[in-house]
Amino acid sequence: MSLIELMIAIAIGLALLAGLSSLYVSTSKARTEFNKTSEQVENGRFALQSITRDIEMAGFYGRASLPVSTASYALSDPCATTPTSMGFGTTPAVTVPLPVYGPALATPALTCLTAALPNMVTGAEVLTVSYVSGSTTAAANGTDYYVQRSGCETDSKVLVYSKTAADFTLHNKAAVAGGTCSTSTKAELRKYVERSYYVATCDVCGTDTTPTLKMAEFVNGAIQTSSLVTGIQDVHYSYGVDLDNNGSPDCYVDNPSDISAVPAACATAATAASYTWTASATANWANVTAVRINLLSRNLDSTASWTDTRTYDLGRAAVNGPYNDHYKRHVYGTVARIWNTGGPRENQ
Repeated sequence: MSLIELMIAIAIGLALLAGLSSLYVSTSKARTEFNKTSEQVENGRFALQSITRDIEMAGFYGRASLPVSTASYALSDPCATTPTSMGFGTTPAVTVPLPVYGPALATPALTCLTAALPNMVTGAEVLTVSYVSGSTTAAANGTDYYVQRSGCETDSKVLVYSKTAADFTLHNKAAVAGGTCSTSTKAELRKYVERSYYVATCDVCGTDTTPTLKMAEFVNGAIQTSSLVTGIQDVHYSYGVDLDNNGSPDCYVDNPSDISAVPAACATAATAASYTWTASATANWANVTAVRINLLSRNLDSTASWTDTRTYDLGRAAVNGPYNDHYKRHVYGTVARIWNTGGPRENQ
């Protein structure tokens, strides 16, 4: 092989190597962006799934025989850790916490939430759901709070909410023909679940500034916060109000407590004439049978070649953005039914 032939071969090889290197770099960049987008999609969908699952369970307090009307619901304090402030009561009538409500938009005051929910984004919406677990237990553990429902008309109470084992004295029907009340058949216990969802400015606060969907949960008699999904930058909830008591939402409002801001769609709905909007926060929230969820999910890592000049519509009067930074974003949305509120109304 001559020197000229060798030089030509080297030049061709270098050209091929340059082409392969360019292909590898572009493929690597595409794979990196694909991974970022896949992670963002997964985070957005998981956040929706988590919130939706709790909304669909909201309002379940045990046996369907519990007489719950709009007057039986109490607007409890999401920061409360004592039974008297959590919405459960039996005197003079049975009351249970509202299945779903947005404490940031209603009473009690947001000052309580800002103390209980650290690093919450200023002006962020908070959604609180309440229900009891689908699984049962035979005895209290002394730390978690449980709800016991009576199955016997001879019991002095129809409901007990406590963490003390000695308080649970209600009974079920005995497993005999005709069913009789027996002191040997104690009613089952169901663990009380209360969760508040909110957006925080950080995941591991003090070490990062990644917007994160967090959850404040009532556990062992105290409010405990935990990170649920990173990259969730904002969430907006609209509440579907049942105006004619048939279980289906007739219109959606941002805040059922604010009767001064009832949208025209609610005021002019065909069924609106039979519904009275009231200044009582509890009454309006008790008629919410669905929640529309729109959330903004952001990539966890920036893309230098991308500038976000888009705007994002989450259902508010004003859109989000443009952010003019280097993060890619997407809006995810769904509607979740509150089955334990709307379902019984469909059969009336």
